[in-house]
Amino acid sequence: MKTARKIISLVIVLMVVCGALFASGSQSGAAPAASGSSGAVSVDTLPRKETLYYNGLQWGAPGGNNPYGNSNNAFIGGERQLQFETLFLYNMLDGKLYPQIGDSYAWSGQNLTVKLNQNVKFSDGSALTAADVVNSFVLAQKYSIAASGYWAYLDSVSSTDNYTVVFKGKPSNFNPKYVEAAISAHPITSKAYWDKQNLSSDPSAMIQFVGWDVIGTGPYLPYFHDDTKMVIVRNDNYWGKHASRYGKLPTPKYVAHNVYKDNTSGDEAFRAGQVDMSQQFITQVWRIWESGAPVETYIPQAPYYFPGVIPMIIFNTTKPGLNDPAVRRAIAMSLDYDMIGTNAMSGYTAKMVPSLMLPVPAEQALIDTEALKPYQWSGVDIAGANKLLDQAGWVRGADGIRAKGGVKLSFKAECPYGWADWNASLEVVAQSGRALGMDIQTYFPESPIWQQDKDNTTFDILMDSPGGTGAASPWTRAYAAMGSQDIPPAGTPNRVQNWGRWVNQEANQIINQLASETDAAKVKQLWTRLNIIYLQEMPTAGLMYRPGLFHTVNTSVWTGFPKINDGSNIPPTICCDGYGIKALYNLKAK
Repeated sequence: MKTARKIISLVIVLMVVCGALFASGSQSGAAPAASGSSGAVSVDTLPRKETLYYNGLQWGAPGGNNPYGNSNNAFIGGERQLQFETLFLYNMLDGKLYPQIGDSYAWSGQNLTVKLNQNVKFSDGSALTAADVVNSFVLAQKYSIAASGYWAYLDSVSSTDNYTVVFKGKPSNFNPKYVEAAISAHPITSKAYWDKQNLSSDPSAMIQFVGWDVIGTGPYLPYFHDDTKMVIVRNDNYWGKHASRYGKLPTPKYVAHNVYKDNTSGDEAFRAGQVDMSQQFITQVWRIWESGAPVETYIPQAPYYFPGVIPMIIFNTTKPGLNDPAVRRAIAMSLDYDMIGTNAMSGYTAKMVPSLMLPVPAEQALIDTEALKPYQWSGVDIAGANKLLDQAGWVRGADGIRAKGGVKLSFKAECPYGWADWNASLEVVAQSGRALGMDIQTYFPESPIWQQDKDNTTFDILMDSPGGTGAASPWTRAYAAMGSQDIPPAGTPNRVQNWGRWVNQEANQIINQLASETDAAKVKQLWTRLNIIYLQEMPTAGLMYRPGLFHTVNTSVWTGFPKINDGSNIPPTICCDGYGIKALYNLKAK
């Protein structure tokens, strides 16, 4: 399983490399002129009650419309459903997949069979068939793109008829969750379009392809772009208005994103009602509606946003001192989660409960919370942490710093400069360390240095967010935070997993089992045991629950945005990611 499990690294690295490699003048599918179509509405006078405006997604001019390339285009790619669609829609609220291009899916052994909706059409009016789906995945096998990593878990993708696709899992590395991630996160495009493009066989050819005219099945089409704004327009012939899917078109005719120079400019536009959906971090967001402005978050009270990732401090377990689990656990026990939540996140986090899991129903259902309680702590436990260090033989010296065998508990805690919420979090970590007799100094290098230190494990304590959200969560988080199966030899850059190089063979075995285990009772038993190991060893320590997306809305023009407990089951994924696309069908202009 070693080589195959490197999907985590492959997906992340390719996305980074894509950003570095993109050249705007590459290959065909060239960008249209920066204007709307002949006779179209001017982008300077878009009807306000027909236009949904975003901020926080598009920084700089878009460079193309290829969902498999590096286009710096906020309206395409991955789970985003505006112009290109996936087979199924992931819903982070319940962890389930819902029909989109696909009508149903079923497992039989290591094969996943997908039945397609027979009414799906591309934007050019041609019918979608299984051949288009197969080709979309073959492109990810042939070229180096973000989705290429799914082939670590796929043996083949084939069709048995025009509307049936079979995904065969790789027998040597069977991971059903990653196959399900593939069918909910890889955009489907027209095979006929790609057959005409004559792309070279160079693995980087797809990344460099601009593709403003790539054909998809989504409800919107490119309309205008330049270095100040980007606009897409509704395709009124969109197949989804068929009764077999949505039965109608999404409400906004236009979706637009002005390019703001910084967060402050975007925030000002949002407060003024010029932006409807904000995906920016807004400090003390509640003060906006307290002032009378029509602004809402998905959750009306703290933590306001739905958790998506767990930023953690990662301990370099090859460093003397941090190789002692008592030291790592003591640091974790001393953390002031309330201060982190207030100072770093403006209260946008539920209080941390030590574990690997997010405080969401889909993940909490995987563990026996009562079985974990003896290994957890509540609040700032300085006394308990100091007792643990005393028992482990770490003695305070004349300078107040603990030491043992000539090793002093003196460390640097690092994250990139300018990442304000993370910088503030590490200041709390440093303060907590001082209460334990540790000298923890913060270190905020530029992002490339932080990345280099992470890759080479040339850090003491480093902040990052292992794993993420999606159909394979929380397995991706466990693999990235605890797995050591694929760590390269010391001295070799590690972009795979577990940057602190902590090794525990039982944890590896459990992570491997969880990749393919389907029995619910066994899955719960395994997740519970893995969390116990985590709490005993603390290779990392969570600092907060951070939103995967900041979903904040201004309702001065549009109403009907999803809210917690509104009965819609629509997640706060900014009205366009995964199952969140359904929100566009509920919006109403005032």
